[in-house]
Amino acid sequence: MSQKNNPLKNPIVLIALGLIAGAGALAFSLGDSNSVAHSLTRRILPTSVVSQPVANIPAPELTKKGLDLLRDLDQTFAGLAEEASAGVVSIQAGNGMGQGQGSGFVYRKDGWIVTNDHVVAGNEEVTVILNDGRELKGKVTRANDNQIDLAVIKVNADGLIPLPMADSNRVHPGQFAMAVGAPFGLDNTVTVGHVSAVSRGSTVNDPRYGARGYAGLIQTDAPINPGNSGGPLLNIEGEVIGVNSTIVSTTAASAGIGFSIPSNIVSAVADELIATGKFDRGFLGAVLRDVKPYERTKLGVKGGAMLEEVPAEGPAGQAGLKDGDILVRVGEDVVHTELDLRILLYKTSPNQSVPIQFIRDGQTKSANLKLGAPEAMVARRPESFPFNMEDVPGIEIPDELRERLGDPNTAPVPDRVRLGVGLRMLDETARSQFKLPASAKGVVVMTVAPNSFAQRVGMRAGDVLVRLNGEDVLDVDDISQILADVQWGDQVTVVMDRYTDGVKSTITQTRAIR
Repeated sequence: MSQKNNPLKNPIVLIALGLIAGAGALAFSLGDSNSVAHSLTRRILPTSVVSQPVANIPAPELTKKGLDLLRDLDQTFAGLAEEASAGVVSIQAGNGMGQGQGSGFVYRKDGWIVTNDHVVAGNEEVTVILNDGRELKGKVTRANDNQIDLAVIKVNADGLIPLPMADSNRVHPGQFAMAVGAPFGLDNTVTVGHVSAVSRGSTVNDPRYGARGYAGLIQTDAPINPGNSGGPLLNIEGEVIGVNSTIVSTTAASAGIGFSIPSNIVSAVADELIATGKFDRGFLGAVLRDVKPYERTKLGVKGGAMLEEVPAEGPAGQAGLKDGDILVRVGEDVVHTELDLRILLYKTSPNQSVPIQFIRDGQTKSANLKLGAPEAMVARRPESFPFNMEDVPGIEIPDELRERLGDPNTAPVPDRVRLGVGLRMLDETARSQFKLPASAKGVVVMTVAPNSFAQRVGMRAGDVLVRLNGEDVLDVDDISQILADVQWGDQVTVVMDRYTDGVKSTITQTRAIR
């Protein structure tokens, strides 16, 4: 983004002026130079600023200063949105379930676009709609990895404006964030919020490939809705800090909790896809997490990535690593955080041996680690759940939007009975995410579809489904076999275990499935 035209060339000035105006107004209203407000102002602002008699500023002038600040901020966001939108695209893909739609952004001026893998949905070719209205065919290159929800698209076009990439390690909660994309097919939609948190993890059900894993996500309250996927999350400099990918919601619409894949992951994956036409990463075979602040103090370490649930037969176990070890170096690279380690693994080929350093019981140890290869994603027959948008509280669908979406209420009810859940085997990732003990048996609920049978019987993400219609559930495939002879309207009994702070409660529900 051009610094010359950047309306946020000096954003700190705005914040400083806001503090001056706010503190001055408070001191003026109280009128006592020895008041708490005056004391607080002296601590926050330089003496040269505080020494001016703020109480002598007439109220109308103070109000005008505040309005000027608001106008500057208003123009700041408007200018940012205008410049950023030039590099944002809409994507249309036929995915075997009708026409799919999402967002993306220009990564390189020679025609490379970044988006989510779940947006392109296994297609080799998609339609990319540029900001100026041009519709171009684009060739898709996918990561083909259930831990990497990213893909790149190559189009032949001139005059593309790439969006600059930020260093996501410098992103912190509280910073402004702007999402640009095409929610519900509405192109060039801009929403503004903040970075709510960083280093979030999530697992999301994908109807084509099963569960997708996400790590190191940036959480934001900038509204993100279906169709925003693949679009950029921007900082106030107009730089991409993440790719909007998923939301947490009980209504399938924004609830103020959205997640973006950090820009450092995006750059590492996109660069390899563009350079080699494929993506390979080394597989460690362990659950990773950041070292918590109290652990750093207790163990005397500055950082690293802690390993949990290290199976003896995996690459980490074969190298002698154990639960609780803290990886601090891979090759010549220092590991400060879990995300650092993941990016290093993304840049390392499967079956490659690398020297590592780790800390165990306060001592630094060394080993050679031969990385494995993750399983490739295998497409399965797509499934969808009945979803009636009229049942979502507080949502009215404009006629224009209904025409774009099509009317979901006219879709035929599927013949095969479904519970309305996304399920996952009880593997290391699921146990770690929901803090499930080793004794837990069954399959774990990852997602619950709105207005589904599962929602009506009270299923929640993290519940472990153990029995269905009197039969034990040991594998995800067991569900389809048990429901094979069940018809819509039949009574179905589910037994699920719910773990709260390590305490198990067993819930049994019987209802008609509809």
